[in-house]
Amino acid sequence: KLFQSGRLPPERQPPVVEMICNRGNASDLQVVFDRVLTSDGFSQDLRAKAVAWLTDAATTRKVQPSGDLAGLAKLVVGEQAATDPALQRAAIRLAAAWKVAAVAPALRELAADPKTPVALQRSAIDGLIVIGDPASRETLRQLAETASLPVRMQAVAGIAGFDVPAAAKSAAAILKVASPRDNPGPMLDAFFQQKEGADQLAAALKGSPPTADVAKVALRYMYSVGRSDPSLSTVLGDAAGIAADPPPPTPEELAHIVGDVIAKGNPARGEQIFRRKDLSCMKCHSVSRAGGQVGPELSAVGGSSPPDYIVNSILNPNAAVKEQYVTKVFELSSGKVLTGVVIDRDDVRVNVRDVNGQTIVVPVADIEEEAEGKSLMPQGLTKFLTRDELIDLARFVSELGKPGPYAVNTARTIQRWRVLQSPPDELTSSVPHLEHVRQYILGSEPSAWMSAYSRVGGTLPLNELRDGRTPTVLILQGEFDQ
Repeated sequence: KLFQSGRLPPERQPPVVEMICNRGNASDLQVVFDRVLTSDGFSQDLRAKAVAWLTDAATTRKVQPSGDLAGLAKLVVGEQAATDPALQRAAIRLAAAWKVAAVAPALRELAADPKTPVALQRSAIDGLIVIGDPASRETLRQLAETASLPVRMQAVAGIAGFDVPAAAKSAAAILKVASPRDNPGPMLDAFFQQKEGADQLAAALKGSPPTADVAKVALRYMYSVGRSDPSLSTVLGDAAGIAADPPPPTPEELAHIVGDVIAKGNPARGEQIFRRKDLSCMKCHSVSRAGGQVGPELSAVGGSSPPDYIVNSILNPNAAVKEQYVTKVFELSSGKVLTGVVIDRDDVRVNVRDVNGQTIVVPVADIEEEAEGKSLMPQGLTKFLTRDELIDLARFVSELGKPGPYAVNTARTIQRWRVLQSPPDELTSSVPHLEHVRQYILGSEPSAWMSAYSRVGGTLPLNELRDGRTPTVLILQGEFDQ
């Protein structure tokens, strides 16, 4: 009532609005929504936050405003949308959460227009995927055939949610013409999230296999997200010319490898191997605060674990999974399958960290089945390594935490970085204006940035960030713990 009266000071509004969204009923949320639609109802910052809180209420508590929701369209298209792109993208996510059919035509127009900015186009396609009305699904089918390759991949990912066989056929056609530099990851994820999705994709690829290099990229991504589905790994392995997954080593083989690790392993070369993108070690594991949080922190592992344990953990990751890293597999009412490590849970939601390190909020009401999964580090990842590379990698890990160059880093260095991908000319051709910094750096979407990590000793190898390219400017932001 105090909020509705208009007597609440602006500085006290954010916690009150958040509380209403977290606990309020449909009528309460309507009050917030009405203020969001009024250009002078909230400050710009609070307006965006209110949209996010309304989205959370819809996804976790299944509560939305009681009145007409069509007014949300003016935040998606029109003058207000043009002046605040961040609010526009947030409004698209809210429209998807509420499944507002009145917004779908605007989303279809944004998705189909090649002049739409990439981030906005992706948001529009994501919105169409969730709204899922017949016209939106037809738009996705058209985009999967005629748009640019990244948009085709995103459209296929959406189609996989309602027609897996058709999506698999389109995915095979896309991978047939893709290059090794194209990223098929999000498209592959869509199949991994569907029951028998990997098998359906494998069947389509068997009849129309990709080139060897593209198959290698797809296979590496598959392993990097903890998947080793036999049907798909076999088809991709055959196309890539890579042998099937090797069995775990025998005790005799393990002893021989450990002996070579101690006698011949080079930890400096091993660190370079550990940092390789195709192995994705740093996607899951961190060393000196640098890396992912899906798997165990490795800063001191060499000082506390013998070499045979380390080698066996690399070759047979399912042999000993610590309790806090045991994965859960959730089958959802939408038909999707989600695998990850449970961070925390209550009666309303489960917070799950997936293999990409993203925290996904799963409403308890959406969970149909829950089961224990395998290690997110798949069996057979080492088939991408030569024997010498395996020896060096194991030696590097076994040196972590021991006195010397790989001791636990106590220096105050920045270990975690973010790199702006594809910076515009306004940022690289000359010293950027403050307005360009606000627009392209401070106002950028999180997806515009790529994670990067320092070496154990604290240095950041810039040549790795160029990734074969020669940009004149790299734009970095450092992350540090206070």
